[in-house]
Amino acid sequence: MSAFDADQAPRDARRARTLRRAAVALLSLAIGCTTGGDSTSRPTASVLHGWEVVQEQPGSDLRDPVMRARIEASGHPWKVRDATTGIEMVLVLPGEFLMGSPTSEAGRGEDEGPQHRVRLTRPFYLGVTEVSQAEWKRLMGPTPTFFEGEDRPIDPPLRDVESFLEKAHAGAPAGIPPLRLPTEAEWEYACRAGTDGPWHFDGVIEHDRVNHNDGDVEHAAVVDGRLEVTWRRQPSPDCRMATAAVGTLEANAFGLHDMHGSLWEWCSDRYDARAYASRGALTVDPFCVPAPGDLRVLRGGSWYDRLELCRSAVRDAGGPEVRSNRIGFRVARSL
Repeated sequence: MSAFDADQAPRDARRARTLRRAAVALLSLAIGCTTGGDSTSRPTASVLHGWEVVQEQPGSDLRDPVMRARIEASGHPWKVRDATTGIEMVLVLPGEFLMGSPTSEAGRGEDEGPQHRVRLTRPFYLGVTEVSQAEWKRLMGPTPTFFEGEDRPIDPPLRDVESFLEKAHAGAPAGIPPLRLPTEAEWEYACRAGTDGPWHFDGVIEHDRVNHNDGDVEHAAVVDGRLEVTWRRQPSPDCRMATAAVGTLEANAFGLHDMHGSLWEWCSDRYDARAYASRGALTVDPFCVPAPGDLRVLRGGSWYDRLELCRSAVRDAGGPEVRSNRIGFRVARSL
């Protein structure tokens, strides 16, 4: 069962960055951040063999008109279901975006800048939601989790996520690109869905858009498997103080749900607080290659975190052994 422990969970962004900086500095001497080349090859029909096509053309969740037109013209199905895990994924076509946050953005951390332009050259599929407990159970069997419910997201450590991905690949037909974690750049590009502000939506911030904690916690602990909280200021009646069922939070313009809050999401990159500082005016397919034991990037914020920690640009980190009731994941698949 997940432990509620501030040292195990994603750390408070400002306090944690100071503690992480020294460790990350040593790691960055050994392994650099890379940029990829360009890939323009199109998949053959056999690549999609074994993947059930859920919907050929974009549904109403995909509200971005440019992405809609591009997907309709691409010849690739918009939504597919992985035959091994049952996970539904939507197509995200490559493009450019501003990564990070401007200095004027409220709650901004130092590791979110400088804001810079990134070009992704490869199409990919991305999970419509975080991986649910039912999807996890299909491959891994029953696994204890803090907020139980088959329609809620699973909260595994990275080492178990990697086992899940290996099993999914072993059970898939030959020739299918493996399920994987998204890169940090893919995650932010998909989360933003054409936006450049703190959120992938305009208008009022509500709990069906961002699953966050709007109270002020004095102390939190797990007692007999239950979360017990002492409050300086009570949260609003709409505040869940728990994960939401997957697909509960409003979809962004690319048709992706639950991008702000609920659970932090593992990404494939090694965490480097200064990664953005080394990038130029345009960076192509950025990826910070991890080594065993490295801190990995976490994105999206969680049910326990303050609103400012659930923005599109927020970065945090966790070690591969960390298990927390605030960390989950969603899968990606290359074309």
